[in-house]
Amino acid sequence: MTNSEKISPLQVIFLLSMSRISIVLLWFHFSNQDVWITEILSLFYIAIFIAPLLFLSKQFANLTLIEYLPIITGKRIGKILGALYVVFFLFIATLDLSLFDNILKPINFTETPDFAIIFLALTACAYGVYKGLECIARSAEIFTPQILAVIIFYAILQIPEMDFKVFLPILADSTFWEINSLAFITAAKMNEMIVLAMLVPSINKTKTTNTIIIWTIIIITVFSLIIIVPTLAGLGLTLSKKTFDPYYLFIKQINIYDFITRIEFFMVGAWNIGMFMKISLFLHLATMSLVQLLGIKNRKVLIIPMAIVIFMITLKTDILKSVVVFNIIEYYILYIDLIFMFGIPVVVLGMFFLKRNVTAKSDCNN
Repeated sequence: MTNSEKISPLQVIFLLSMSRISIVLLWFHFSNQDVWITEILSLFYIAIFIAPLLFLSKQFANLTLIEYLPIITGKRIGKILGALYVVFFLFIATLDLSLFDNILKPINFTETPDFAIIFLALTACAYGVYKGLECIARSAEIFTPQILAVIIFYAILQIPEMDFKVFLPILADSTFWEINSLAFITAAKMNEMIVLAMLVPSINKTKTTNTIIIWTIIIITVFSLIIIVPTLAGLGLTLSKKTFDPYYLFIKQINIYDFITRIEFFMVGAWNIGMFMKISLFLHLATMSLVQLLGIKNRKVLIIPMAIVIFMITLKTDILKSVVVFNIIEYYILYIDLIFMFGIPVVVLGMFFLKRNVTAKSDCNN
């Protein structure tokens, strides 16, 4: 393995959890009052989607996804699939950077040019990647508990203003098919499991993959509910459905004893840190994947070129337009995630079993 950096299971849990929660902090689509049920039901679909990657990761515990693909599929096909994963990691980093710009600019920097926001964000992320995976993981270990505490803090403050009748009657506006469809979509967007498949060899304690997955999913589900339920109870369904950042609007309504207001800056700070960690993580994965794909010894020489690619794609395409980035997140990203999280691993897993059976029959004949 080309990457010798080691991180702890706890750091991995915080990294994966913050990667998903930072998106829920930014943007969540409220379809109806039963949306909280879909978060719980999605656990069933998540278990199905991650099964192929989990099995393969256990079979090749000392290798990343990019490294064991050629072993199973052959060198040429493995290289092609590895290149696709490099593109995927770059795409997610670009998409998150565009989302970052679309949310941050209207809130705090309305007059700041897009290229300035993107350049400064990418510079900070590239520096984190330059310092290495251990630096990104330590940042997650330090900041994620604080961010989770802020989420709990906001929920507690708004309890007196919440109207939980908005959730009643349960399942009144949802059919069995709608609930399952939304749960399927929620699970399909869980691309953090692809990240775990890349980080398994870097974990300093072996045989902890199951524990990491369980705790990551628990944290993501619990804190997603802590964000979703108070927002819906505080704003109501109509307002939650109309705005693209309902949680931020929910936070802006909080005041303490009628004289301490505008405490949403805690959430903005938490969201900024979470997005920096996520973009840095995916930029690191793209760099590490290309290193393993091409056999390059020094990963640091790729960081600036990768950052430039993201910068140019972000500025030279329509992805910075809010309608484009939100349409991708709502309508298209689930299919892209599903292909790389479940589709490709299922095919690779089938080839793995086929190859193993052929080898076993060959040994028996001999």
